[in-house]
Amino acid sequence: MQIKTVKRICILGIVAISASWSGYHSPLPDHLTKKVNKTLIRIFGKDIKHSDEILTDLHSNHHVFNLTQGDSLMGYAIASRALGCKIGGCSTDNKEKSSFEEFFYMTVFNTNYQIEKVKVIEYTSDHGYQIANRGWLRQFKHRENFTVGENIDAISGATISVNSIVNGVNSQKDIIRKIQENDKL
Repeated sequence: MQIKTVKRICILGIVAISASWSGYHSPLPDHLTKKVNKTLIRIFGKDIKHSDEILTDLHSNHHVFNLTQGDSLMGYAIASRALGCKIGGCSTDNKEKSSFEEFFYMTVFNTNYQIEKVKVIEYTSDHGYQIANRGWLRQFKHRENFTVGENIDAISGATISVNSIVNGVNSQKDIIRKIQENDKL
């Protein structure tokens, strides 16, 4: 086993243990895992495999996976939960969870830690669904920090969903930076 791999396993083990002390975490539901698999096969081909979760961020519901083909690391995938607005409206002032609906998206990173693809894997609301548009999601590819109105287009009627996914992808980039730092050790 390579030294980088051993270091990554040790660091991720420490993170997992400390995370288990801070509260309960549920793994990605099976139906979403199937959607993740289907998306990864479309991107990389049917030989792509993802590991069990290598890192889980309890506070923001990110699920991190290594992507491999054979013995080669192809990159990383992070599946995350975000919030969208229910029909009938919700405002940014209203922070009650009942005002929002959850949706799930996945970001695929290459071995250079750059975003290859962002895909909404489950969006059940009838309101704000425009964020699942492939053209809009392409704005994230090979870019760094994201700000709505600067390098990410706003979508009228989907403000909560847009801000939620943009903040989430920025958090995912922070996770990938930590993995990158660990790989350099």
